[in-house]
Parts: sequence; C-alpha cells; structure tokens
Amino acid sequence: MSVSASPSRTPEPSPSPTVAESFPPAPASESPEQAAVRAAWMEYWRVYQKFAQDPSVTDWSETQLVTTGEESGAIISAIGDLKDRGWRSLGGLEFRDIQVVLTPGDAEGPNRAEVTYCLDRSDVSIVDAESGVAVAVGGSATLRESAELEHGADGIWRVSKVRNEPQAC
Repeated sequence: MSVSASPSRTPEPSPSPTVAESFPPAPASESPEQAAVRAAWMEYWRVYQKFAQDPSVTDWSETQLVTTGEESGAIISAIGDLKDRGWRSLGGLEFRDIQVVLTPGDAEGPNRAEVTYCLDRSDVSIVDAESGVAVAVGGSATLRESAELEHGADGIWRVSKVRNEPQAC
C-alpha cells in the first residue's frame, strides 16, 4: 500500500463580508425607463454607502457622477459631516415599498422622475472610525423618503434632491 503525500495549501483568510444595500426586485410591470431610473437611484445609494463606510476615501468625484443640482452638494455635505466627526457607517440599508413615477419633460428641460420608498436603517450603526466604538446618534430607524431624479442631456439619470421624514414604514 502506497501513500502519496502532496503539500497542502494553507487556506487563505476569507475576506470580510461586504455589506450591501437591500433592494427588493423590480415589479414585472416596470417599464424600461422606470428600470433606468431605479438603476440610477440604486447607484446613488451604492456610492453614498461606499463613502459613508470608508472615511479614508478622499476623491469624491464619483458622487458627482450620480447627482445633479442640489444633491451634488448635499451628498458631499452629508459624507463630509461623517468624516469631519471621525465617524463611519457600518451595516446595510434596507429599502422597501419602492415606487418609480416618471414625469415627462418639455422640449427645453430634462425628464424628471420621483422614487418614493421606505428607508430602514435598523441594521446600520455609526461608529468612531478609529476605535470602532458605537456613537449614539438617535433618530428614527425608518424614514419615508423621496428622491427626485433628472434625465440629463447626456442621457443619464441623476439624483437631484432627496427628502425624508421620520415615519414608521
């Protein structure tokens, strides 16, 4: 009886799990244009979370690819506030009850859309970026939000404004 031995590989450590936002599937009745709006809105949230979770990122130009108008400054202000306080976000956001409504534009202006949804922050915590110690920030775990999007001359949908109010949803 012969025994063959081959060197065994040392297992590599598993990468840390990446927390992703939780978006429900789109309804089957969603039009291609509504799907494009939904995709742009989801990309906005991916970019927001990327910067909120990693305060070491200093090139915020990606935020300007997913925003326009008022929201171009608001996203930088929100992320900058976290960074200035030495905080970062952990966990994932959950989105529910998503509705996409299109508003056709006129010949001079871009088309507009509104996405309304419930934003659940129950699985998100704000921590000190260096120590990892949780920071008490208070506020409602759920928000009823609306995001306005504009369809630019370049054919890309971008978030122009986000509004919310604390509300169980």
